[in-house]
Amino acid sequence: MFPVIPGETPIDPSGLLDRTIRTRGRLNIVEAENIRKATVKYLAKRPTKRQAKFDYAWGLKLHREMFGEVWEWAGKLGSVELTIGIPPEHVETSLYGLFQDLPVWAQSGAPLLDQAVRLHHQGVRIHPFLNGNGRWARMMANIWLRLNKHAITLWPEENIGRGSPVRDEYITAIQAADNGDDGPLLELHRRYTGLAEK
Repeated sequence: MFPVIPGETPIDPSGLLDRTIRTRGRLNIVEAENIRKATVKYLAKRPTKRQAKFDYAWGLKLHREMFGEVWEWAGKLGSVELTIGIPPEHVETSLYGLFQDLPVWAQSGAPLLDQAVRLHHQGVRIHPFLNGNGRWARMMANIWLRLNKHAITLWPEENIGRGSPVRDEYITAIQAADNGDDGPLLELHRRYTGLAEK
């Protein structure tokens, strides 16, 4: 029903709000429509700091806004051990810590794109939800860029979300960042933000 793509968290359909969704194609459509609404809210124009608070509660809310019309567990921390991410008992404190680190990165004078890369990677590394973590982390990084008057990263989601050379490169970049090398992930951000040298 939902074949697993390498590097993906397996899809458990038991949490679907609409039980008539039986194929990945249909799931992709309804998720994309839900995510589109969050995209319009946060990226169509520059969000305010009141809209995008970048704190723990807002991080959960963002995931709920992106997936809450599709999954019953949207915006709720996962409680089961996954093959990806940190152990569930450390997720809550790690997520709190991420949002406390963000203003420190900003005050350090680190380039905004570097901050977005760290935010993106740490969101994926923590992996707080049963699914949708990569899309949530990429959205969060883009909202941070938009909030700070920077061009957003236009990810080719149709290629990242299924088996493709772009997805393979993305997964390899995430794994490199897991091992302390943000370079490949930063390069991908630059490429899709239009900052790479032509």
